Amino acid sequence: MRELEYKEFLESAEEINSKNKAVKSRISRAYKAEDILGCSLDEIVIDDDRMYDALQLINHDSRENNGNIQNAVRWYYKFANGKTFPRLTAYRKL
Repeated sequence: MRELEYKEFLESAEEINSKNKAVKSRISRAYKAEDILGCSLDEIVIDDDRMYDALQLINHDSRENNGNIQNAVRWYYKFANGKTFPRLTAYRKL
């Protein structure tokens, strides 16, 4: 994960209100996602099928709580690709 660049991206995002806490939480959860997935998020976000599979895997992991880890991965996808990853149900239909 490119932590410094990701942090700067999150800090500049208008959608994030409480910058300090929210940014730290997303970075922490992104590292947790890498632990669950066993690889860097950079390897995941380069391919939409990998991204879909990763979100599915995270969703079924006991460490996931209310989609928080998936949210951090989605933000990393947005940082890396400049676009939002679709909802899982919408992606399945593609």
